[in-house]
Amino acid sequence: MDGNRDLIQVIRDEIARAGDRITFERFMELALYHPRHGYYTSGRQRIGKAGDYFTSVSVGPLFGKLLAKQFLKWRDELANPPEFEVVEFGGHRGQLGEDVLAGAGQERLHYRVVETGDRIPDSIVGCVFSNEFLDALPVHRVRVERGAWSEAYVATTGGAGVPAFGSSTTTDTEACATGFNEVAGPLSTPRLSDFLADRPVHLMEGYTTEVNLRALDWMETIACRLKRGFVLTIDYGYEREDYFSPQHRNGTLFCYHRHTKGDNPYQHVGEQDITAHVEFTSLIEYGRRLGLEPVLFTDQSHYLLQIGEPIIAEIVERTAGQLSKERQAIHQLLHPELMGRTFKVLVQRKQI
Repeated sequence: MDGNRDLIQVIRDEIARAGDRITFERFMELALYHPRHGYYTSGRQRIGKAGDYFTSVSVGPLFGKLLAKQFLKWRDELANPPEFEVVEFGGHRGQLGEDVLAGAGQERLHYRVVETGDRIPDSIVGCVFSNEFLDALPVHRVRVERGAWSEAYVATTGGAGVPAFGSSTTTDTEACATGFNEVAGPLSTPRLSDFLADRPVHLMEGYTTEVNLRALDWMETIACRLKRGFVLTIDYGYEREDYFSPQHRNGTLFCYHRHTKGDNPYQHVGEQDITAHVEFTSLIEYGRRLGLEPVLFTDQSHYLLQIGEPIIAEIVERTAGQLSKERQAIHQLLHPELMGRTFKVLVQRKQI
């Protein structure tokens, strides 16, 4: 088998108990977050040269230093309440928190990391922050077939006996190797119908896309618990019209294994990252209904220059004509063909 044998068996057993199939969302949840064998929970090295991908955190401490300046500014705007804290979701093994605290220096910040499954504070005053967190939440995969939406389910090879899910990314050979294949079925929850109601299905025949209902659930949770402060979300994604544009007609689901990008979630099960881009317009609209006022939506390059231009300018001037890790970090974080345009930044606030 290709991947973690124990995890593959866990998934096969759940499919058997469910009858003949489970939603892709549930498959992705098990592949990434199974308590013992999931990609994010098994202790596997994920980030950096020895892992599967790089992040803004892995290029060095500059990212945390710039964010520290932003968090301190927001604390001032809230009149320095003693209960102010930064609550980070998906903590990159705590490295980003260490960089932020080092960047704050003697100003001191209360910084809390919340991983998937951890208890979320009942009351938050300060900032709820996430960096590459929402893209890793399990998503529903849906497709327009014969003028209507269908959903992707995962079955064991040779099982289910229902049509394949459109032009699935897995070939017959791959499905046999992994033991899983995608099959089509009705939408698993009315929430999907509601979410997709305004999409022009008559123009989208053959489109495959992802719906991240869990991102909306997460936003509802934090909106209820954030009493005063900001929500800072950094992730790769698009506004709605770009997300559903013809250039993304096959969706945005990708996998990362040893720094190789792929589109087959049934390879390396439990040993590769599975992600889908964030559809930010829904977060903005849903957040507004929950009392989160949108303040800013831009790309990472413009945002980091906005909050940290003096720091960046000082580094550029001090290291002129030199090869340095700081200059390299600036290049990685800001260059439009690297992380600068790929990552988007959404700032929302409540009761400011």
